[in-house]
Amino acid sequence: MLELYHWEPNGSWLKPMIALHEKGLPFRSHYVDVLALEPYPDAPRARETRLPLEGEGPVLVHEGRQISESLFILEYLEDAFAAPALRPTEPILHARILAQGRFINEVFMPAVSTLGCQRYLVPQLKARAATVAARAAQIPTQYLREGWQSALADHYPPELIADSRRKVALGVRRFEDTLAGSAWLIGSTYSLADIDAFAICNALPTLTPDLVNHAATPHLLQWLDRVRARPAVRAALAMSRTGQPEQAFAPGPEHSRWG
Repeated sequence: MLELYHWEPNGSWLKPMIALHEKGLPFRSHYVDVLALEPYPDAPRARETRLPLEGEGPVLVHEGRQISESLFILEYLEDAFAAPALRPTEPILHARILAQGRFINEVFMPAVSTLGCQRYLVPQLKARAATVAARAAQIPTQYLREGWQSALADHYPPELIADSRRKVALGVRRFEDTLAGSAWLIGSTYSLADIDAFAICNALPTLTPDLVNHAATPHLLQWLDRVRARPAVRAALAMSRTGQPEQAFAPGPEHSRWG
């Protein structure tokens, strides 16, 4: 039995939820209250997944083995459960999926996360500030500890917000230009590339409406609608407990120096 430890269906948590539903794989869902900073209480983390770069992102358990990092989970599911295929067979297209994944996970996702944390996480933490502050101080990874402390203090330097918006705009333009000539991001069919990008882009129409709107990004919005219409995506989004998964943000990947 596959098991998935996850929070709300947004960002890195959403990616494996979609892939599992697309492949029709039964799995045991373990919903984790990430804002309580008590991640994965029922499953001691393996050494390989103890300090994931995505912070408390999703963890897949298959036959007792743990896999972390959302893009790697997508790749693992494709390797372990080939049908239905979500990855092109052509090596060049697989290489492009990995290249896009590097951009998304190292440049685009940290920027979206910063903007989402400033807008949504800061007010959500006010009701539990004392508890979160005590637990955040014990986080061993410096950038994650500082990420939670920044949210608690509502401390986001203007230059960090400006750089995050620049990186989001860079990704949005990249996707819009690609989708102007294709229904999907890599190749001619829906693939892991679309799952990887959709999980981060789904929140943008409300998080950054000045960057993602009908006038500026018509093709990106049409693509979002196409992906949302898929039964597997609807099933994944329906696993939300808050009813507002696009507002679920927590400190995650450290900002890359490139991009």
